[in-house]
Amino acid sequence: MFTNYLKIALRTIWKQKAHSSINVIGLSVAFASAILLFLAAQFELSYDQFHQNRERIHRLSLKEVHTDRVEYGTNMPIPMMPMLRANYPGQIQYATRFEESDGQIVRNGRIWNGDVDYVDADFLRMFSFPMAKGDARTALNNLNDLVLNEQVAQAVFGENEPVGQLLSLNLNGVKKAFVVRGVMRNAPASSTLENEVLIRFENFPEYQSSRDQWNWRTHDVYVQLANGVRAETFEKQMVPFVKKQYAEDIAQARRQGAQPDERGEFVSLRLTNLSDVHFDRVNDHRAVDRTYPRVLLGVSLLIMLIAGINFVNLSIARSLNRAKEVGMRKALGALRQQIIGQFSGEALLICSIALITGLLLVVVLLPRYNAIFNGHLSFAQLQQPGIWLGLLVSFTLISLLTGVYPAWLASRFNAVEVLKGKVGRGGRVGGVRNTLIVLQFAVSVLLIGCTLVVWRQMNYLRDKPLGYDQTQVISIPVGYETNGYRLLTYLRNQLADQPQILDITGSDINLGRGKDGASSKSKYSFTLDEKKYQTNALNIDYDYVETLGLKLVAGRTLSRQFPSDSAKSCLINESMVRHMGVKDPIGMIIPIEGGKTVVGVVNDYHFASLHDQIEPITLFFNKPFGLSYIFVRVAATNPASTMALLERTYRTMAPNSQFQGSFLNENVNNQYKREQRLATVFVTAAWLAILLSCVGLFAIALISIQARTKEIGVRKVLGASVPNIVALLSKDFLKLVVIGIVIATPLAWWAMNQWLADFAYRIDVSWWVFALAGLLAIGIALLTVSFQSIKAALMNPVKSLRSE
Repeated sequence: MFTNYLKIALRTIWKQKAHSSINVIGLSVAFASAILLFLAAQFELSYDQFHQNRERIHRLSLKEVHTDRVEYGTNMPIPMMPMLRANYPGQIQYATRFEESDGQIVRNGRIWNGDVDYVDADFLRMFSFPMAKGDARTALNNLNDLVLNEQVAQAVFGENEPVGQLLSLNLNGVKKAFVVRGVMRNAPASSTLENEVLIRFENFPEYQSSRDQWNWRTHDVYVQLANGVRAETFEKQMVPFVKKQYAEDIAQARRQGAQPDERGEFVSLRLTNLSDVHFDRVNDHRAVDRTYPRVLLGVSLLIMLIAGINFVNLSIARSLNRAKEVGMRKALGALRQQIIGQFSGEALLICSIALITGLLLVVVLLPRYNAIFNGHLSFAQLQQPGIWLGLLVSFTLISLLTGVYPAWLASRFNAVEVLKGKVGRGGRVGGVRNTLIVLQFAVSVLLIGCTLVVWRQMNYLRDKPLGYDQTQVISIPVGYETNGYRLLTYLRNQLADQPQILDITGSDINLGRGKDGASSKSKYSFTLDEKKYQTNALNIDYDYVETLGLKLVAGRTLSRQFPSDSAKSCLINESMVRHMGVKDPIGMIIPIEGGKTVVGVVNDYHFASLHDQIEPITLFFNKPFGLSYIFVRVAATNPASTMALLERTYRTMAPNSQFQGSFLNENVNNQYKREQRLATVFVTAAWLAILLSCVGLFAIALISIQARTKEIGVRKVLGASVPNIVALLSKDFLKLVVIGIVIATPLAWWAMNQWLADFAYRIDVSWWVFALAGLLAIGIALLTVSFQSIKAALMNPVKSLRSE
């Protein structure tokens, strides 16, 4: 019986090549797209899931309630972690500070440049980075201990034994000696924390000077709670600790009239579970909004929905054309379940061919997908049992949903009526088909509308004035070999007579995200006139305002003509003036780093991304921070030769380092890679949705017009014109498209407003965007249907009526 069904199915598929090809191609593309998007979503959701104790590991964040705002931050003061360990020994099993930096190792002609992380001894005891060599419990016990991963060990030591070896680590131009105590396995791509090189936190440059300071926050703190300790319970237990350490801040918040939060707290420590850190946008430029993997999954389902609708519609149409076959089978004694089995088997066979083809497409497209979306998908993901189980379940559901209804419909045909040619094409069948077409185009319009909104927002982010010069300023990471101040002085001296070099300066923090991928903030809190304030801090050098093209609103800039500026003066932005509530800040002393006198006010400029409102910032000289970036303002002529000149000059100071110069407009665009990936997903999905919808509509229109061939012939004989016939054949389909537009527009408007809420600076969602999306859908549908309609209208009526 099965063999007979298979033969009939193969024969039917071969006989109806066009119909079968449309189904196989549509489903194959849909399967491939859905699998790729599903793998991308699964990768994002798998972050940090390899850590064995992830349910008990949490990152600290500090919540502060002010009169005009609520602030969250993950940056912690240096004494926070040891004080917590001392106060809660029974609740905290392990704890570590974590500060990302970079460094360079040069050993026997081998050079390595990369990430160096400052951590505490508990780091390897908490996190599941398996050791290839050494003992995780003792590898970081001493201050000069160093642990590296296999990739770095191979780069530095080759095939030689690394453990026990002495090496020199170059940290921002300062060399320190360390002993290799262990080698870790390389971290998975789905790891929030890097693990290239680990050294003790006490080696952090500002550790000694700031080990007792609570007003300067620099790093993350992770704690692993003891067995049986719940995060919610521990947050409540930390309330007395917070009240003691932040008593002055809490008192000031009360005096200023701030209202406590829902827990009755002005300052509180909160815990974010490790599984949620990847999606926690607080102070983390690499975090991903949790909606992103949901969007990927949603788009993959929508694409499969459209392809499935095509399959169902075409199967229904074909089942009507095969009505006489069904009638003959029933007349010869075929049971209803046998007919259902036959038609369902054909659907299953087509779905199987499409799934195999789709998997082959995934294998072919995976490298290209990773390149476009900056992804880390691999063939190993496809080999996971969970992925195969998900594919099997999805395939089974799709096969059942797309195959059973057409099969059930065909099985209901009355044999006598079928053989008399009385099977109708309207009624419930037409209603189901029309409903599916409406749903199909609603999805298409939804994706087109979302694409247009994302595209407009991306253009807005790229084009919005940021308050500084993006186009003619080059940002150069200092690197690991040399000191930032030495490099700045050298560049100034060497390039002083070059006409294309206009200004040079430096700072400790970049603007945007450069080629080194780093992005950070430094914040200070201080009390002035019994009020608590907080400011971003930026260490700069002379000519910063001039090089970046900032505007002075009041006062003057930091100048070599005033020797005290290098130690006692600062600049603030307009937001800082408003934050302090003063009219004339010039001459005020801000009590940070021994006291800084305000000598000038610069315009508000976007030193962070447009996701955030412009915050208060203070610019001053602070040599212990160091200079990590050099900024060079250049002439507009011949930028390529200017960049080459800078690279040659840089390499004379740092021959073993990679030159990573980039224009600031590139850095700004790099801040929005996540949004660019989302835009690419929407654009691709919208094109696929429209393509699949049009293929399905084309096939349905073809079948419908073929069924009305004689009607068209009669109308032409009675004098109907070609435009009349085209309008007659097209209007029913266009009505369905319009209904889809009406359904999709409010959904797209709501979805895009939810997405845009993540931006402090955003476009308005205009009505014309969705009107344009609807017009595009109508135009595409009209072209699709009109092609067949015109062809049918131009047909010689003699041919259409010949068989009458």
